[in-house]
Amino acid sequence: MSTNKNAVLKKVKATLLEGLKKDGLTWFKPWKSGMNFPINNKSGRAYKGFNNFILNAQMQEYGYEYNEWDTFKSISARDGKVKKGEKGTDIFFWLISYCSKENFGTWYRTKSECMKKENCNEEDIFTNFDLRYYRVWNIGQCEGLSPKRPTDENAKVVKPIESCESIVREYKKIAKKLIFKNLEQDQAYYSPSKDMIVMPLMKQFKSEDRYYHTLFHEMVHSTGHDSRLNREGVATAKMLTKSKQDYAFEELIAESGAMVLSGIAGINTDDKSKQSQAYVNGWVKAVEKADEKAVVSALTQSAKATDYILGVK
Repeated sequence: MSTNKNAVLKKVKATLLEGLKKDGLTWFKPWKSGMNFPINNKSGRAYKGFNNFILNAQMQEYGYEYNEWDTFKSISARDGKVKKGEKGTDIFFWLISYCSKENFGTWYRTKSECMKKENCNEEDIFTNFDLRYYRVWNIGQCEGLSPKRPTDENAKVVKPIESCESIVREYKKIAKKLIFKNLEQDQAYYSPSKDMIVMPLMKQFKSEDRYYHTLFHEMVHSTGHDSRLNREGVATAKMLTKSKQDYAFEELIAESGAMVLSGIAGINTDDKSKQSQAYVNGWVKAVEKADEKAVVSALTQSAKATDYILGVK
């Protein structure tokens, strides 16, 4: 586990750059369709934030059967064993601690504990975020472990377009005031001021898959609205202060989120066009120039957006 915050931030940035350069947009895509997000093999808890991207990328690269992971210590404690020569995967987490402004330096794990011990109000508390990382192994790299997530070979097979419609339908229930419009035009966009997604007609797209992928992109944008995640670069109150980097990272958030949703639905996202590659090259340049904290924030916000759309708590 690293306690050097700057080193961890640089490591996250390097991981994203390597993924974009090697795999382009597919680096963000889940390892297979459906809700097969990475989980901890012992607890069953889902890995959150940018760890989703990292672990899914490892699934694709090495072709593991199960998207389940654990630490060396936990594996050993359960009589499991990491196979000889297997390398672990670094994942990241925020260690959050609290202290009172009057007694700065005495830290507590929870806000309530700090308020009780220091006899202070919530507004008198300072919050510290410390980014760290640790190493996990997939259960396919181990001996003596069984998958936590049950498999149902007789589960009903859902067609990709039906999966897309299900995602859109459920998001409409969550984002009740969001307006969806289909017009015969050549541009798809999200308007924060009107809280409205405008899409061309489906017949104007080369395929249904491209239609839904584009719609997912705009849906991710819409999660940034003031009434939802209130994201920098989308929320109407912050629009006037947007920089070129804000635009670049909001587009990265939207496209990476669209890749995740497309992957879950099982639609084809292959796009070899020059425009697609130009986007990737543009993001690589933006990430290379960006502050490491902005990179971590973009990946975290993308994961929050897809969780919001899917109703994942």
